[in-house]
Amino acid sequence: MIDKIVLIGYRATGKSTIGRALASKLSFSFLDTDSLIRSKCNSSIEEIVGSQGWDAFRKYEAEALIKAFESSNTVVATGGGAIMHRDIWAQYGRKALVVWLTADLSVLAGRLGGNDAGNSERPTLTGKAIDQEIADILEVRTPIYRELSDYAVDTGRMSIAVAVDSITEKFHSIAVGE
Repeated sequence: MIDKIVLIGYRATGKSTIGRALASKLSFSFLDTDSLIRSKCNSSIEEIVGSQGWDAFRKYEAEALIKAFESSNTVVATGGGAIMHRDIWAQYGRKALVVWLTADLSVLAGRLGGNDAGNSERPTLTGKAIDQEIADILEVRTPIYRELSDYAVDTGRMSIAVAVDSITEKFHSIAVGE
């Protein structure tokens, strides 16, 4: 039985914002895997990566992802790289509606403020200009996002309310079809 919605996608696609609104509309709980990591480590993502490295962050991310997948009646916003934990997705992914939030590169670069670190606390992965970093990372991740997702929503082309309604309709159509 599908009793959760998991949002995947590159950073700045609106996973946390849409996730909170979606959870509210469905009367579900909301979990953000990056928030779970920050709470567990009592540090920002940038501090974790700076002091412990990306491998440690990815370990914490895997733990947070498993915790999120084990919850019920929940909307989960994942970090952009959470899709790299292929073993976890293979084990748990079919127990959720997985929604890939997308947006054009120009929209993402604008939302991230056009600088290397972006306006989020997630440090740059490559040290390149933000538009080049986005293009490079999406080249690797887009096939994975596509493979893991059940449904895609372009958040660069619609309001939060329209995105939430679209995902809600998809979730209800799947729940009824079970």
